[in-house]
Formats: sequence, C-alpha cells, structure tokens
Amino acid sequence: MGITKILNEIGVVELGEVLMDKAESILYSDFNIIILEIEYGDLKSENFENIQELGSVEYGDWDSLKNLISKSEVERIKNQFDEDLNYFMEDEDEEEINDCLQIYTSVLYCNGEFV
Repeated sequence: MGITKILNEIGVVELGEVLMDKAESILYSDFNIIILEIEYGDLKSENFENIQELGSVEYGDWDSLKNLISKSEVERIKNQFDEDLNYFMEDEDEEEINDCLQIYTSVLYCNGEFV
C-alpha cells in the first residue's frame, strides 16, 4: 500500500497536530527545519509516538539538509518556504514574519518518501 493511500485512510488531522508539535519543539533553537521519519507499519497503524528525528537544520543550510534527504526534496522544501513566506507577507494580520528564518517546519518521511 502506498503512502498516499495510507494518508487517505488514517487520521491526518492527528498526524498534522503531531507534526506541528514537533515543529514547535524547535521554536527558540538554532534550527527551523526538523526532519522526521516514521516506520511504514507505524504510519499505517497511526502509531505516531515512534516518530524519530533524523536531524534539524537552519533554513539556508542546504548542504547539511542534503546529508539527510535527497537534493530534489531539498528543492521541494525551499519552494515550500518561499510559498509560506509569500502567504505570511500577503496576510495583513501577520506582521511578524518577514523572512524564512521565522518559519518553522517539520518534514516527515516514511521509507524515504515524503509523507
């Protein structure tokens, strides 16, 4: 069963909350990107307690990030940061975020595939 099919069958709201908590765990650290991994069986059974941290990096430290994930995934993350920054800058209520170093994210992989 592929990752997409599993995501259609599990509680992605709960998974989203877990990933948000992981991102918030690095708020006040030197990092703003946390790379996580979950075993296939744990994802399928919604056992989110066994999510493991592969590493954390600061936005812009692409060489360190490439040691954790593929070059194409690094590009995907860069693009996501650009989209998020544009969203925050267009949001009239959000005046505090004006660069990518102020955005925190967690990225989850299962069997090397982005979840």
